[in-house]
Amino acid sequence: MEDIDADLLERYAKGKCSPSEQKQVELWLADEQFPEGSKIEDERIQAEIYSAIQPHLKPIQRKINFKWLIYGSIAASIALASGFFFFNQQKHQTQNIVFNAPFGQPSTITLPDSSKVELQPGSKISYPSKFDKTTRNVTLFSGEAFFIIRHNSAQAFILNSANSEIKVLGTRFNVRNLKSAPVLEVTLTQGKISFQPKNGALSILKPGESLTFNKHNQHLLSITQVDTSGVTAWKTGTIRFNDTPMPEVLETLENRYGFKFKISCQLDKPISGKFGEQSISRVLQLMERASDYRFKNSGKYIEVYK
Repeated sequence: MEDIDADLLERYAKGKCSPSEQKQVELWLADEQFPEGSKIEDERIQAEIYSAIQPHLKPIQRKINFKWLIYGSIAASIALASGFFFFNQQKHQTQNIVFNAPFGQPSTITLPDSSKVELQPGSKISYPSKFDKTTRNVTLFSGEAFFIIRHNSAQAFILNSANSEIKVLGTRFNVRNLKSAPVLEVTLTQGKISFQPKNGALSILKPGESLTFNKHNQHLLSITQVDTSGVTAWKTGTIRFNDTPMPEVLETLENRYGFKFKISCQLDKPISGKFGEQSISRVLQLMERASDYRFKNSGKYIEVYK
């Protein structure tokens, strides 16, 4: 970037330059790639910049070669200036928040736009501390979540999960993305949403519809009508399995109760059942009655065998 006029830098140090001039100086500072991370107070920084630069401001030298100054007598003041710039930039920088829902019971978080997300235990989600003006980007890494999104036609809500994108303006929907499951399931309870894989076609869901997407080959498997109350029963503490593959059953129970399972047999048969606020021991007893699986609690883990 071109060298900058000394008078302009002096006005910047005094805080007397125009907004456009201020932007010019800050762009110059950013281009120079000075070290960041200064914690010094703004007022003190400005004073030190000025006191360090003032002796070099001579009437016959209207411009300063700042590439040379970086390694010359006022290198320290320029570093301070960069610290001032980055300190102010960091104050306005949007941070990414990652939330891991604790084991035991569902959690609820509030997004920057006051939208709500209810999360199954063990779920992991990330979102910015402040949404930008045009989009609200959120990522569900794993687990299950129910989204209650505030309507904003000027700011689309985009949920990223399993290499796919769910876009809404304002609606309610459930997303199930378990680590052990080969599929992603999206169920719409209210409004309208679009679903699009990274390299696939766009699909539109209507209320009462559930979409199943293969996470491995990135293929849309089906869109069907479902009983949404059954899909979202987990929000009230009820667990429902409907021919659910055993790995998904165990992952759900691990997140719900905080126990680890040791697998000593083939998990080749699905499970069906409905469980409320029972203890883990009671749930396993009921599962033994309804299947060929057996469970042994050693204290450190629960062994699954036949």
